[in-house]
Amino acid sequence: MKNILIIGCGLLGSSILRRIHKKKIANQIFIYEKSSANVSKIKRLKLPGIIIKNLDQAIKKSDLIILSTPMSEYKNLILKMNKSLSSKNIITDIGSSKIETSKIIKNFLKKGIIWTQGHPIAGSEVSGPENGKQDIFENKWCVLIKDKNTKKKHLTLLSNFWKKMGSKIVIMTAEKHDKI
Repeated sequence: MKNILIIGCGLLGSSILRRIHKKKIANQIFIYEKSSANVSKIKRLKLPGIIIKNLDQAIKKSDLIILSTPMSEYKNLILKMNKSLSSKNIITDIGSSKIETSKIIKNFLKKGIIWTQGHPIAGSEVSGPENGKQDIFENKWCVLIKDKNTKKKHLTLLSNFWKKMGSKIVIMTAEKHDKI
């Protein structure tokens, strides 16, 4: 992947950022973060990546878009992103509830755009970019969600991405994920 956009750069977003940088998974990493406190921390920590204010430009330049925000932000983000999304973008997320996310995606994501849901089973009781760790995904499971809209190509690309991140992959439906 050439360019990756991380939307939300708290604990998991900054951990993803650190790992992508360490493993040289992308040429450029864009960061979209609405919390000015987190932006200040990212700058102070000198985290790798380009902080962007213009979401549209970053979407157009990105191959992979990772939502690393609270799920309560998904609808607003989708509505903001829709006009810039194209079929070249691969979208994923790291949220923990998949049935609810499926409904939001189905109702609000622009038609013809594929979003392959993900859930790396990693994290800790602390939050914020200052607590991110580049090895947080090492030997942890990452669940990828397969539904009727999932493209095999996207599932393969995301499986490879998460394997490079150090994760073990399991693929299941949103219903099975949420039940577990």
